[in-house]
Amino acid sequence: MAQYIARIIRAIVVGALGFGGGIGMLIIIIFLTIKGDQNAFEYGVKWGLAIGLVFAIFMVAVLLPLDLFLRMVRNKGEHSQVWELEQVRELTYEGTAREAMAACRKALLMVPYVHQVSDDTEHLTARASTGPSWRSPGEDLECEINPISENKWKVKCISRSRSKNVVFDYAKNFENVETWFRGVQDPPHDPSSSKPKPAA
Repeated sequence: MAQYIARIIRAIVVGALGFGGGIGMLIIIIFLTIKGDQNAFEYGVKWGLAIGLVFAIFMVAVLLPLDLFLRMVRNKGEHSQVWELEQVRELTYEGTAREAMAACRKALLMVPYVHQVSDDTEHLTARASTGPSWRSPGEDLECEINPISENKWKVKCISRSRSKNVVFDYAKNFENVETWFRGVQDPPHDPSSSKPKPAA
C-alpha cells in the first residue's frame, strides 16, 4: 500500500513539474519574444505551476479511480499483493516436465498482446513479453517450474511492467497472470496427457 501511495505522489510531482514546467517555459518564451515583458520569468513560473498542478490533480482524479476499480474487479481474492504492479500466480501441475513446459508455453501465448515467447528446457523456465496497450507500455512475464515429487511440479508465473516509471497498469499484470493461469488449467488436446490441478 505504501508503495502504491508513493507512486501516486510521484505521478503528481512529475505531472505538475513536467507538464507545468513545459507550459511555463512556453509562456516565458512568448512573453520575452513577442511582448518583451521583463516579468516573463515570474509569469512563466506562476502559470506553469498552476497549470501543472491542475493537470496532475485531474490526471490522478481520473486515472486513480479507474486503476483501483480494475484492481478490485480483477483481484477476486486470489492475490495477496493487490497494490503491487508485479503480480504472481502459482499452481501445482501433474505430468512430465515436458508437458509442464508445453502447458506454460501454450498459456503464455494466450496472454493479450504477447509477441515473443521463449523457453529454456534445461532450466525449466519460460519467458514472454507483451507489446504496448492503452493500459501499459508492455510487460515481461516469467514462468518457473520446480519439482515437488515425481511427475508433480510447482509452476509459477510472474508478470511485471517493463518500465519502472509506470504508475498505473489498470490491472494489466493481473490479467496476464490470470490468463496464464486459466491457460495452464485447460485440458491438453492429447487425452492421455495429465490435467493440472490448482494448488490448495
